[in-house]
Amino acid sequence: MQWLTRFSGRNDDRVSAVQIGRPSVAWASRWGVIAALQVAEALAVAANSCFWLALVLSRGTGSVEKVESLAVGIAVAAFVHIALQYRGAYDFSEILDMRRSCKSALIGWLLSAGTLSFVALLFVRTPSVGRIVILGWLAGLATLVGVRLTVARVADALVRARWLQHNILVIGSGPEAQRCAKLLRADSSGANVVGLVSVDWTSPSDCHEGVDAAQLSDLQRLINAKEVKDVIISTSFQEQGKLADLIRSLLWLPVRVFLWPPSLGVQTGLLTRSGYRMADIPLFLVGDPPLDGWHWVIKDVRDRTFALLLLISTSPVLLGIVLLIRLTSPGPILFKQQREGYGGRMFTIFKFRTMRVDGSPSSRLILTALDDPRVFPMGALLRKTSLDELPQLINVICGDMWLVGPRPHSPLATAAGQQYSTAVFGYMARLRVKPGITGWAQVNGRRGPTDTVEQIQQRCHYDLQYIQYLSLWFDLQILLQTAIKGFIHKNAY
Repeated sequence: MQWLTRFSGRNDDRVSAVQIGRPSVAWASRWGVIAALQVAEALAVAANSCFWLALVLSRGTGSVEKVESLAVGIAVAAFVHIALQYRGAYDFSEILDMRRSCKSALIGWLLSAGTLSFVALLFVRTPSVGRIVILGWLAGLATLVGVRLTVARVADALVRARWLQHNILVIGSGPEAQRCAKLLRADSSGANVVGLVSVDWTSPSDCHEGVDAAQLSDLQRLINAKEVKDVIISTSFQEQGKLADLIRSLLWLPVRVFLWPPSLGVQTGLLTRSGYRMADIPLFLVGDPPLDGWHWVIKDVRDRTFALLLLISTSPVLLGIVLLIRLTSPGPILFKQQREGYGGRMFTIFKFRTMRVDGSPSSRLILTALDDPRVFPMGALLRKTSLDELPQLINVICGDMWLVGPRPHSPLATAAGQQYSTAVFGYMARLRVKPGITGWAQVNGRRGPTDTVEQIQQRCHYDLQYIQYLSLWFDLQILLQTAIKGFIHKNAY
């Protein structure tokens, strides 16, 4: 199977071989607009609910507890958010449509107002309460509609200024792919089809599970270079038998993967409701990045905060190591090297230097071996205890890494003479998240040399397992195991 790429629109330049990284969450994006709307609505609903509930209760009882009022306001805001989320009111195309957006605001506020009035009537039964409740309904609805109209106008202006371009790659061949691309190009919500990739099923290939590593690497570079957010598979119905292999191949990439319903013989007109719509086209979601949106933000902020606290608390240890390196080996304190990060983006990783300075530069990466003569005595102790990794807390604070994640590798690293991306199918799936200081593979003893392909395959197996089950509790479990047994290991040298 081969990818036959044809670019369209304003992006006709060929893809460079250099990978261009991009963050999973960009505030100047569709998600940034949606996040701003969610925060503004939550604050508006909570404040309005607190005010009117306090007014109602004070009319009936003469006093009201601020904590109780605040708790009810937060509960109502959460209830409204869940109701609007269920209705799809945070879909970007719905936010831009002012009529549908106002309708969603009306339904959401009626639900919350019903809850608010029920709570008020449980406590107070006076004639004046009814008038206050009605005024509260109207004020809350006006606030919610005002927030949505403001965000809709700002988002529309950003789309027209091409600041909120949402790049999409269509994979498929035949009239269905052309039709899908045509509908997307007619979209007014900022959808931008950057390319149409035809699949040549007839060409011979050593493909393994649908596409070989070299072809997948080319597609990865294409997606990174064009900053693609979504991939839509739109093959003909006759190619339905090949869909499973194609989908499995694309699930390694850090993008959302959608399936065009006619590829399964389903007409879009028959789908009255769909969880995902783009350019008013119903789509089936078949693959999603491990983290995106608020989940990514929470993980990122949490790890950076913990890294900063760890850096401060371990500063005496860090200063002691700096002094010992300075006294025992001439040369720089830190060792710096280029590693692959999220989406294939290269970054500079920091470690305490543990080897003697060699003035002869080499383009070939030489992995550390047992009793390596390049390692000086103090460096051997640092490597054995993994204390040489502590400067990577700076990488976490800067946003290049997380505390927990797959370990970052050098692009020159090999196993049995093969580069990692060639030796392990699906290796690039590790790049769907940021690399970490410690990981699931490390606490399971998968560290040290990679002399054989099986060693890097086992390591990648644990890395992909971590990505599949990524959660706060899983991170805490890995950090706890690292603190107990992860610092010293027989393969740490």
